[in-house]
Amino acid sequence: MRSTLDDVSSVEIVIPRPDDWHVHLRDDEMLDAVVDHTARWFRYALVMPNLTPPVTSSAGAQAYRARIMDAASVGADTFVPQMTLYLTPTIDVDDLVEGFNAGVIGGVKFYPAGATTNSDAGGTNLLDFEATLSVMAEQKIPLLVHAESTDPELDIFDREAAFLDQQVGPLLAAMPELSVTVEHISTAAGIDLVNEFDQAYGSITPHHLSCDRSDLLANGMRPELYCKPVINSADNRRALAAAATSGNPKFFLGTDSAPHPLSQKEARVAKAGIFNAPYGLQVTAELFHQAEALDQFVAFVSLNGAARYGHEPSSDELRLVRNDTLAEDVVEVITTAAGDEVRLFGVAEAARWSIAAV
Repeated sequence: MRSTLDDVSSVEIVIPRPDDWHVHLRDDEMLDAVVDHTARWFRYALVMPNLTPPVTSSAGAQAYRARIMDAASVGADTFVPQMTLYLTPTIDVDDLVEGFNAGVIGGVKFYPAGATTNSDAGGTNLLDFEATLSVMAEQKIPLLVHAESTDPELDIFDREAAFLDQQVGPLLAAMPELSVTVEHISTAAGIDLVNEFDQAYGSITPHHLSCDRSDLLANGMRPELYCKPVINSADNRRALAAAATSGNPKFFLGTDSAPHPLSQKEARVAKAGIFNAPYGLQVTAELFHQAEALDQFVAFVSLNGAARYGHEPSSDELRLVRNDTLAEDVVEVITTAAGDEVRLFGVAEAARWSIAAV
């Protein structure tokens, strides 16, 4: 990771309560174990629909939102899950429009079939959904894209760029009224595409900002850093960090926090996903601190994403403090009611940064 945490400078910043524009809260015992880590510090949380079975209707989204709020024991007055629908060939467009207009649905998510966890219900080509996407463009319903080719002939580190070139770029050119978020951008190609098209936006994760593939592979394989799209090269990481810290309103925080039990992360075939909800803000703050860009931190975590999705910044505030001394009691693993352990990302940064409501 890029953050050295080796200086002792004390820093304090106050920001509007931030939003997480891409999060996986899972369901059942895992939902119960992880939801408070998002609800404690985030206002809006754009919740992904790739459950089993996937969330494909407004009624399903409402039911899932109710389970989320029932599971949350913090944030009752500040936490607002924003639900999404999974783009499938059988999606009911009238139901989608009604759910969006009623404020139930915040966007529609496209997964390439087989690209990541619970993506088998996805499609093979974005343009196959032209009829649905045309209605979404007319109704100003955001499309959220997991931009990753599933072509087995492509190098894993080239799959985001290929998908953007082959599918997302042509879609944006063909439908200039369709608003698209390229989620969890992992490459400079993603930054370039978002900058090229007026209607394109990009979310960036704490782990793609702070890690590169050497962190994943150079000193022993670290399965806790395995995610999709994969953490890419140092040059790509620097491009992401430059975009995030630039103040460009098209880029914003989406943690892509995605918990898995250690039994599935540290397995012969590791599950893709990083659980960063507890410490994602601290990791991001440290990246901005190291870049001497803390003046742009508030835009990235509290302003840009809210504006993209049509919301005012939160009126609540958080205070983040970079402490002179490291905390010694930072939690590294949580356990679900079923006994599954989940490893937390960002422990080093969490030992340096503290967060409190103002």
